[in-house]
Amino acid sequence: MESNLINWTLDNIGSRQRNGLTPPRDMRETIAQIKALPPLPGSALRILNLIADPNADARKLADIIELDPLLTAQITRWASSALYGYRGQITTVHDAINRVLGFDFVLDLALGLAVLAPLKSPKEGLIGTRMFWTHALASTRLMAQLAAAMPAALRPEPQALFLAGLMHNIGFPLLGHRFPDEFNYLSGLINANPSLAIFNLETFAFGLNHAEIGAWLMNVWSMPRMITDIVYHHHNPFYRGENHQLNLLTFYSDCLLGRLGIGDAANQICPEEVPELLGLDEVACLEILDSQNDDLVKILATAEQLTD
Repeated sequence: MESNLINWTLDNIGSRQRNGLTPPRDMRETIAQIKALPPLPGSALRILNLIADPNADARKLADIIELDPLLTAQITRWASSALYGYRGQITTVHDAINRVLGFDFVLDLALGLAVLAPLKSPKEGLIGTRMFWTHALASTRLMAQLAAAMPAALRPEPQALFLAGLMHNIGFPLLGHRFPDEFNYLSGLINANPSLAIFNLETFAFGLNHAEIGAWLMNVWSMPRMITDIVYHHHNPFYRGENHQLNLLTFYSDCLLGRLGIGDAANQICPEEVPELLGLDEVACLEILDSQNDDLVKILATAEQLTD
């Protein structure tokens, strides 16, 4: 029944496309013909080099960020947002680092923002950039709270948590940037099938999904293995390779946020053993999730700022 419904929807959406697009049922051949992707921004490359520098400090980081006016504006705007409750005025990156966010946080944030900067994607919808940022902001906060409740031996590194939360869905902005027709087609498919999992819809429609597309970009850009692993596997709770604990936490966080209508996992099945594998109590996790509601208005406002 579900398969027939999807087939019917694919055919009907395809026939109603304004631009006459008939998307391929398998995009892998299309991707294989792509000769170039957006280059890794210079700011991201400089930040990656700083991460490897044993003498990295706040001044060096601020100097790198301030070479990029857009990145500078984003960092100072982020530090000034209601999410962090700082009542003073933030006018420099150095202020953002030292007064509000901290060195490690800004290092990861700057890398994520720099990587995402060249990807221009539609703003609206469940896979648009507004939802991307809403989900990213909620993920970074929820994953940190869940990790704090985990046994210390299982807990991922704080820096890894932030980057995983921020970047694991980068495949959606890349899809919108490089394949706008397919992006619009998928958006229509999602709207027509609100009870079905987005991951399953895109895999059925295109033969691949945003996790594969995002990992493709991470590999081309030679991003750290941890980021690439989470981007590729974050919808797979059965992955047991390197970084599997962080991947499982990302998956579980997505499932929980899906209950609030945030992100792409609203209809994703979460195996019962996932909280136990993380050393978490499900009831306590649901209480942590409820606390996200208190910050939701601030998260939405910050996401709106970031997509302006």
